[in-house]
This record gives sequence, structure tokens and C-alpha cells, in this order.
Amino acid sequence: MLMTEFFAAANTEDGFFSLFDEIFTPEAFRCIYILKGGPGTGKSTLMRRLGREAEVRGAEPEYLYCSSDTHSLDGLLLPSLGVAVLDGTAPHMRDPRYPGAVERTVDLASAFDMQALEKKRETLVTLIDGKADAYRTAYRFLSAAGVMQRENEALLQSVFLEKKARAAIMRLVSGMKKRKSGKETVRYLSAIATDGEVRLGTLAHRARKIYAVTNKYAMGYLYMRILREILHAEGVMMTVCPSPLVRAQTEAIFIEGEDALFILSDGKEPQAVYKTVNILRFADKEALTRKRKRLRLAEHHREELKKSALLALAEAGALHMKTERIYGDCIDFSVTEALTQSLLSEIFENNM
Repeated sequence: MLMTEFFAAANTEDGFFSLFDEIFTPEAFRCIYILKGGPGTGKSTLMRRLGREAEVRGAEPEYLYCSSDTHSLDGLLLPSLGVAVLDGTAPHMRDPRYPGAVERTVDLASAFDMQALEKKRETLVTLIDGKADAYRTAYRFLSAAGVMQRENEALLQSVFLEKKARAAIMRLVSGMKKRKSGKETVRYLSAIATDGEVRLGTLAHRARKIYAVTNKYAMGYLYMRILREILHAEGVMMTVCPSPLVRAQTEAIFIEGEDALFILSDGKEPQAVYKTVNILRFADKEALTRKRKRLRLAEHHREELKKSALLALAEAGALHMKTERIYGDCIDFSVTEALTQSLLSEIFENNM
């Protein structure tokens, strides 16, 4: 059974960016359930329950993990049933556009003990404001890290041998089996999160062949840009995974038909690599020598800025966990269980 895992959003150089509007559409799903309720109300647990039931019934779920708390879910897709479930609370606020006709709101906040929460008002305000402040710091560091990554890209313009790379990519993909539907699915494979930098293995596990593209001085992004352009021009069906830091850059491409994954190497590929693409093959050696010092400097500053962002995100994560515990202590989970059972029946008993 096929089960996929991605992120539907990212903490980027431009702040929080979400793909929700292009994923959760009436064109893709007949029914979209929007979960409302604060932290600790069981939204992620509910989606996991629905996902497990889908797995048992062979409905092939797609799990969309939270790009900040990578152990939690932001969404669940059940394409074979025409059903999607999403967390409609901040930071990816979502209200019904076609209430009842397409979207249905599930109010988990109805299980709150409001009087108990009122007694925790001062503590909650302090925690939530502190978390927002930590995120603000993290995004400032990520913005600066993005500047450094873009500086590397600018420096590489006179170093990267684009014509040579384009010819090599054309030769590499020309003999591949490719589905030509023109469909390009965009998902995040990696996240800059409260628990560090995380990359999911879903595409690597699906791939028959993995092409690991080395990424010295972030030059691999230039290779991936050309690969995407070539495949797009052919109308190839593929999954494109942007860099979580700089959205305009691509870190992975999965080619349907050939089941080939091109991915920027982090040295942690979960299975044997079919082919390693040495990016330095496409570098003008003299130009690289002239610019190596500045490239290393920009790369160093980018990594240090990302480390600072991760420290701020870790602080935000710790504050979020404290907030969740308070809310979790002030909720009647029999109410959320009743809502879960109702959804299980409505989605699966009526549609399978």
C-alpha cells in the first residue's frame, strides 16, 4: 500500500509559507474537513486515527506534517475517497469558502473547560506571546541566511557551466520512462523546525533509482533548476520539492514513470544511491578559484545564521509544548473522542 509523507508548509527566508491553498481545493476533493481548536485539542491525534483507518482499508493516505513541530500533523489527504482533513488554525488559518457544499468545520474547542482556562489566562498569554517573539527572531535569522544563500547563487553565475550541465542532463533523462500529463505536484520534503532540520524519506523509499546531486557551495540548486526546466518543457509528471529556506530553489525532483529521484545529497540517503552527480564537473575551475573565498564565507555565514534560527525555533517549540500541556489539562477528551468516531463513520462507512 502506498503511503506518502510530506510537509505542506515551511519556515522560510520570507517567514511562514504554506501550500494549503493549492493543496486543499474543491477541484481535488469533494469534502474538506477543517479542524478548529487551540493547541492540545487533539487535532493531530484525530488525523492520525483517520489515517490509520485509511491504511487498514487500503485507502492510501498522504500525511502532511507540521513544518515546525514535525511530530504533529497539519493535514491528511485521502484522494481515493475525495476527502481531505486539515488543521485550520494559526498560522495557516482556513475558513470555509463553500460551507457545507465542500468544507465542513469540526470544532474541537467545544471540549474546552473555559473556566479552567480563564484561571490560566496570565500564564497562557505569557507563553503564547513568548512563542510569537521566538518565531519573530527565528524568521529574522532565516531571512539573513536566505540572503547568504542568494549571494552564493549570484557568485556562481560566472562559475557554473550551464551549457555543459544542460547537455549532461538532457543525455541523462532522454532514455527515461516518463509519464507526460503536464502535472507538477509541489510538496516540501524538508523542514527547518523546532527539532532541527528534518528531511522525510518518502520519495527515497518510492524511488527505484536515486540520483544524489552533490551541493558544494549550493551549486546543486543550479543543476536542479535546469533539470526542472527540461522536464517541465516535456510535460513530465513529477513531484517538485522546494528548498525550505529559499522557495525559488529546488532540493528534490521525483520523475513519475521512471520512479527516479534527483535529490541534493546530504550524505544521509536512506538506501543505495544509483548514481552520484558530482556538481564540480560543471564548474569553471579558474573562476571557482577566484571566488572560492567569498563562496566559503557566504556558506559559513548562512550555516551560522541557520543555527541561530534553529535555537530560536527550539525555544518556540519548548513554549508551545508548555502551552499544549495546559490546554490538554483543560479539555474533555470524551468530546473529542465522540467527534472522532463521528468522522470515522462519516468518512469510511458512507464512502467505502
